[in-house]
Amino acid sequence: MNLIKSLLTLIGAIVVIAVIIGAIVMGPKISKLDKQALPEYMKMFDTVLTTGDPAKGMIRKVKMVIPEGMSKEEAFENAIEIMDEVGSEYGLAMVDNKTMPRDGKLFKDGGLLTHIRSYCSPGIADKFLSHSSEFIGFMPCRIGFVEEPNGDIYLYTMGLELMINGGHTLPEEMLKLANEVKEGMYTMMEKGAKGEDD
Repeated sequence: MNLIKSLLTLIGAIVVIAVIIGAIVMGPKISKLDKQALPEYMKMFDTVLTTGDPAKGMIRKVKMVIPEGMSKEEAFENAIEIMDEVGSEYGLAMVDNKTMPRDGKLFKDGGLLTHIRSYCSPGIADKFLSHSSEFIGFMPCRIGFVEEPNGDIYLYTMGLELMINGGHTLPEEMLKLANEVKEGMYTMMEKGAKGEDD
């Protein structure tokens, strides 16, 4: 029994020392991060630990509603129209779109829907690339439609919180622009999924 107590005490002491060393080594680096960085990383890690899927920790997902009296095809076209209209309100132009076959068939031919739309504001993109060329990895912003085998359709986009708040605090103008893009993308997605532009 005394051996077990001694081992637990030793383990506890090692953990405390590790935490102190970690705080000393990492503290100055962490203090330079945006105040939202750690909470956003923790949300991502919690999702990854819960699901085991890193993609789920980085993606925002909304279920599409099929308005009464519309077919899936009509609801999809309606969602695209709404998203493009809302995007233009936020200065986000549709710059590319791809429809991909699933099991060798396109949606219009009876296959499952898989469609990706890309949006960008060239002026905002230029400011971010001037700040850090690595931002190219986030461009253009994308919203994807994926139909599940049960017929449910979901809209997906990359969560933009870590891009905006995951490092050092962005300069004020860039932070404002980044939050406008985030609001635009999330609004497009929400309104497109609901099938209502109001």
